[in-house]
Amino acid sequence: MSTATVRVWWVRLSQVDDALDAASARLLAGAERTRAAAYRLSDDRLRFQIGVAVTRSVLAADMGCRPDEIQLDRTCPECGRPHGKVRVAGPWPGRQVSVSHSGDLIGVAVGTVAPLGLDVEQVRAVEAAVAPLVLTPSEERQVRSAADFIRYWTRKEAVVKATEDGLRQPLNLITVTAPTEPPRVVDWTGRDQITATIQLHDLATRTDHLASLAVLSRDELTITEHDARSLLLS
Repeated sequence: MSTATVRVWWVRLSQVDDALDAASARLLAGAERTRAAAYRLSDDRLRFQIGVAVTRSVLAADMGCRPDEIQLDRTCPECGRPHGKVRVAGPWPGRQVSVSHSGDLIGVAVGTVAPLGLDVEQVRAVEAAVAPLVLTPSEERQVRSAADFIRYWTRKEAVVKATEDGLRQPLNLITVTAPTEPPRVVDWTGRDQITATIQLHDLATRTDHLASLAVLSRDELTITEHDARSLLLS
């Protein structure tokens, strides 16, 4: 069995100063600058902007090219609008990318082995009505805290990001292991074949945030995590 590496790069929103804001803004393409400018809240703009900039910087370093040579495609397969999962369109397609942000964290996962999905969520209480939309009845009985619920959520969102189903696929059709157990997809109603190909990993816990990574491969993986600030300022 082969071994592959997935790298996950992180930036804390609270540590973005004027220099990092300006450096990341320079790495956006025209349409991305337009989209960033359309956000009403500066934090939302920064989350999008930093995610794009880290993606371009990592790929450019891997491929030995300039960041502005990296072509990214976000076309939604359902409606054709540019809000789908990020794909590397050129000049060297084949890299797998997933971007996620919540609260104070922005994360970008990059690999070559297979489609992947990254999800990070800020630990917070959610309305009781949300739980049945995310959890199976057996999972609901395992929840003892807000962190338990968020752990279930990150694992499942990582899965549907990897498969590109997104939230079109009800999360309560997916069963994963309990938060205290090693992460694994136990069952996915109607999707038995794909369940066997998914591996799940919980990433390092950061203050008030949990993150998970799903990869559609049974190959052995090495997962490394990095601070992306120096990458953007280099």
